[in-house]
Amino acid sequence: MKKAALLFLPWILFAKVHMVKVEPFMIYHYKAAASGEVVLAKDSKEARVVEDEVLVKIDDKIDRKTLVTLQKKLQVLEKIIAITRKNLQNTQEIMQIKEGNYVRIKDLKTKSSFEKNMRKAEYLAAKSSYLNLQEKLQNLLIQKADIKLQIAKTKDIIAKKSLRVSGYVYKIYPKRGDFVNFAAPLFDIADISRAKVVLYLTPEEMQDIQNKKIFINGKRSNARFYKIQRITDQNYITQYRAEVIIPAPKIFGKFIEVEIR
Repeated sequence: MKKAALLFLPWILFAKVHMVKVEPFMIYHYKAAASGEVVLAKDSKEARVVEDEVLVKIDDKIDRKTLVTLQKKLQVLEKIIAITRKNLQNTQEIMQIKEGNYVRIKDLKTKSSFEKNMRKAEYLAAKSSYLNLQEKLQNLLIQKADIKLQIAKTKDIIAKKSLRVSGYVYKIYPKRGDFVNFAAPLFDIADISRAKVVLYLTPEEMQDIQNKKIFINGKRSNARFYKIQRITDQNYITQYRAEVIIPAPKIFGKFIEVEIR
């Protein structure tokens, strides 16, 4: 009986040791925000660290021409708006004069109905012109807002067709001359400033997990938990997925032993 217990003990100890693969802390997957022909693909940058660099560029000639046209339209529209504002100010002054002329004689018995009606008609005509110009100005302002929105969207498309990124280039998918559709994969960037390992913890390991230490290759470490799922994993239905952050190694992909005590 004692012999059986001794044989069972190493299995218990071994079960607490996780053989895990060291991975980059995060891999970001960039996808095409617009369709078009790939005019630049720096596949030579794979497996290198880049800083604020364009790796893949999608043809944006039409977008840039559209942007220039929209900017010219905006300039012309702003001039029209300025003229309309001035006309509106003048029309308001004329309307106030016509209103004053009408108000001054409308109650006078010495003035004929014909003259009163004429002054009233002049005032109403001036008021109508004023209101029409007000409506025109509002429509122009709406057009201006629409064009500014189109300019912002066009600039956004241009920027997304030439994304600048920093980090370790893990993979570049398209080649120059390829046509990519919306949401097609462009490249993957890895954050190798630190590393992580994924563990699948038993219910026993989960008990008082926040107070336990992380041992790597048998030695106590300063590694810490980044994520701990409180719901069992979909694939490992009796275990809990956890991610541990560790310092970045010189080479990723090697296996290490991790133990939670």
